[in-house]
Amino acid sequence: MVVSVHGSLAGGPVGLESLAGLPQELAFSVEEYGKRIEAVRKAMREADVDVLVAQHPPNVYYLAGHQSFAMYNGECVILPLEGQPILVVHPPEIGTALLHTWLGQVHGYPGGLGRERYLARLLAEHGLDRSRVGVEQSLPGMTPDSLAMLREALPHADLVDGSRLVSTVKITKSNQEIEYLRQAARITDAGILAAIEAAGEGKTDNDVAATGNRAMFEAGSEYMCLSPIVTSGRRSGILHSTHKRVPLSGGDSLCMEFGACVQRYTAPMMRTISIGEPAPGVARLANACLAALDNIISAMRPGVTADEVARAGWQGIDQAGPGLVFHGVFAYAVGAGFPPSWGDGTAAIMLGNQTRLQPGMVFHHPVALRRLGECGTMFSETTLITADGCEALTSVARKLFVK
Repeated sequence: MVVSVHGSLAGGPVGLESLAGLPQELAFSVEEYGKRIEAVRKAMREADVDVLVAQHPPNVYYLAGHQSFAMYNGECVILPLEGQPILVVHPPEIGTALLHTWLGQVHGYPGGLGRERYLARLLAEHGLDRSRVGVEQSLPGMTPDSLAMLREALPHADLVDGSRLVSTVKITKSNQEIEYLRQAARITDAGILAAIEAAGEGKTDNDVAATGNRAMFEAGSEYMCLSPIVTSGRRSGILHSTHKRVPLSGGDSLCMEFGACVQRYTAPMMRTISIGEPAPGVARLANACLAALDNIISAMRPGVTADEVARAGWQGIDQAGPGLVFHGVFAYAVGAGFPPSWGDGTAAIMLGNQTRLQPGMVFHHPVALRRLGECGTMFSETTLITADGCEALTSVARKLFVK
């Protein structure tokens, strides 16, 4: 049987003419992409890397603009020190790649050849198959099998770890990135406020999650890196538990974590509700979380180390007493992301981390305490490091709500 399919599925380069006049949806200006490319090239030169093969989906998006809800199918950017970057995707993703990329064409890897051999062929065509090739070996998108096949396909190249090359650039956000994060924060606010209004005895955790989710989509969120997290009662004492049709009862602690998304940028927030008057243990956990979060935000400013901020956070956490579950991370950087994570992997605030804060860094602060299997509370903000301090982008009242 002969089946006729679109020519783009055969692999190779495909140009913008394939969109048949459909307007592109670029998230950033070509000028901004150009600045990113040059900044990453500077990092490559400092690391003595001739060409970078970036396969981590957020990094592919950052460099080339490609976005899809299927971002773990071998998409990558080949970035040499000179000349145009090359975007390579799974052939069925050619359409969405052309829709979003600033590059004039997109390559699909032929099914009969495979991704690694096609990448090797492209590198050879550009005289780079005997060069020092940076590969994002420790990031999602590059599996051990893929790395082994790439080594086999490039026997004369020197493959080195390039996992940090893009991160050194995207650790601080541009004005346009910050604007997307501000928009995402406003939408997250709307979701949290709607969920608080929906909570009450006799409702379920699913009712609350559904209301918050609907509010965020109605306010303009794109598909999110994580679905809304809602957990209640004794299940609120279990890290990473979420809604499961559980009825809400008087005395329950109801914990929520939402993160709306605009152009792949997420601004998460956590809040906690007590169904009826909070039990003394819940109030104590909430007060410690809020004290820690206030301490962190007060301590954050350019030049301060992550370790110094974490120490301020621990002063608040210690108010809750011993025997509690806390992950020890007072913040992680957020930016562009795809499921299953909205963290961008560039920075974190915890004890021992000597990273110095810079203007333009954006963090999510997941301050949560749990008495295992009994109860939990959690509060967070998304914040921006400014020239002289720290600004919270999310804005719902920072308190324990009582419904």
